[in-house]
Amino acid sequence: MGLFDSITRKEKPRKKPLAPIKKEVQGSDIDVIPLEEDVLAKEIIKPEIRYIRKIVVTSYSDLEKISEELQNGNIVIVDLTPLETKQEVLEKVAEQIKGIVNALGGQAAKICKYEVKLLVTPADIKIAK
Repeated sequence: MGLFDSITRKEKPRKKPLAPIKKEVQGSDIDVIPLEEDVLAKEIIKPEIRYIRKIVVTSYSDLEKISEELQNGNIVIVDLTPLETKQEVLEKVAEQIKGIVNALGGQAAKICKYEVKLLVTPADIKIAK
């Protein structure tokens, strides 16, 4: 096919495009059912809200608060500085905290050099030491 052939060639008549078929659909005709996969994806992506709580331990009753926060999945900063003057009580409370953390599968680490403060995490959060 040369240059002149394309000029002298007759164009074929174009066909009209088909008109789209319009059909009205009423809302009651179609039921939308959420896919199980979409529901699962939303649950997986949904962020879990966690908190970092600070608890100042002054007595044995504060140990219950620490246990509850760990069971809820929250991170706890335990301040034991009020017990520094009572060395025996401090040792007992520290042993109790260690027992709670071990029972719940969490971890604990000292975070201050000159004060007695602990970072206590639930089982699914690990502390890099």
